[in-house]
Amino acid sequence: MRIEQPWFLSAAAAIVLQILILAASPYTLAQPWDTLWHFLAYGGLTLLLWIATDGRHPLMVSAAAMLLGAMLGQLAPAAPAAALTAGALFLLQGKPRCVESLPR
Repeated sequence: MRIEQPWFLSAAAAIVLQILILAASPYTLAQPWDTLWHFLAYGGLTLLLWIATDGRHPLMVSAAAMLLGAMLGQLAPAAPAAALTAGALFLLQGKPRCVESLPR
C-alpha cells in the first residue's frame, strides 16, 4: 500500500459525499449545468478511485461509479463519465509520463 492511497480514498469519499448531499438537496441547477456537474463529478470520482487502486481494478472502479449513479437515478451522466474516464486511463496506462523518460 502506497503512502498516498488513503488520501486518494479520502478525496473520493468527499466527492461521494458531495454527490449524495447535492442529490438530496431540493434545489437543483439549471438543466445543462446539472448534467455537466454530474458528468464532471463522476469522472473525478472514477479518476480518484483509479489512482487509489493504482489502476489494478479498472472494471471495479468504473462499475462502482456507475453503480452509485444508478442508485441515485443519475445513470445518464454517470455511465459515460465513468466509461470515458476509465477508457482514457486504461489507454494511457504504462505510457511514459514525460519526454525525458523515453528510451534514447
